[in-house]
Amino acid sequence: MGDRTVLVVDDSSLARMMLRNSIAQSLPEWQIIEAVSAEDALEKIATDVPQLALVDYNMPGKNGIELATELTEKYSDIRIVLVTANIQDRMRQRAEAMGIGFVTKPVSPEKLADLVTGLEGA
Repeated sequence: MGDRTVLVVDDSSLARMMLRNSIAQSLPEWQIIEAVSAEDALEKIATDVPQLALVDYNMPGKNGIELATELTEKYSDIRIVLVTANIQDRMRQRAEAMGIGFVTKPVSPEKLADLVTGLEGA
């Protein structure tokens, strides 16, 4: 598993840039892998599996829940967090039922640091 590596999956270049900047600010020692879709993400991590995946819900092709399901099946140790602007309780409950994290956009550097602290303490 990639040591201190985070996968950022979002079809929006602006959203990826914002997450990348937050990660660089709060977790400068972490490496970042960026992907524009579920398919792109699966290709990019085939040889270097990250510890953490920050996954957007609304993407073309597979959505974030579908990607999270596939990641969980293939890589049981990866920590997955659904990152979305969709704040419906139903979406949060679905993520929790799957055992994945849920945060709303925008994600602050402090929130990212909290997520990683929880990951490292697990």
